[in-house]
Amino acid sequence: MKYCLLLVVSMLLSGVAWADMPGEKLFNRKCTMCHVVRGRGGAIGPDLSKVASRMSEAQLQAKVTYPKKLHPGTSMPSFATLEASEMQALLAYLKTLK
Repeated sequence: MKYCLLLVVSMLLSGVAWADMPGEKLFNRKCTMCHVVRGRGGAIGPDLSKVASRMSEAQLQAKVTYPKKLHPGTSMPSFATLEASEMQALLAYLKTLK
């Protein structure tokens, strides 16, 4: 019984941590007006629901930081001005999208 309770508490706490992921909050503030994830968001940019299955962390960072270098015709703005901690949080979230 004690182990069952620990398992339930652990699952609840991990769910709360997942919902409060700083990178997801940042993504919701800065990216969802253009990008779809799991059926929610804008339609201007590509669907990012499985972006981590097709891009490495380095590729994701390059795309977020200087998108016009990789695709000169893109309308995606640069996010090079994000704080280092914000960039890491955003990349951590994007890496969960598989």
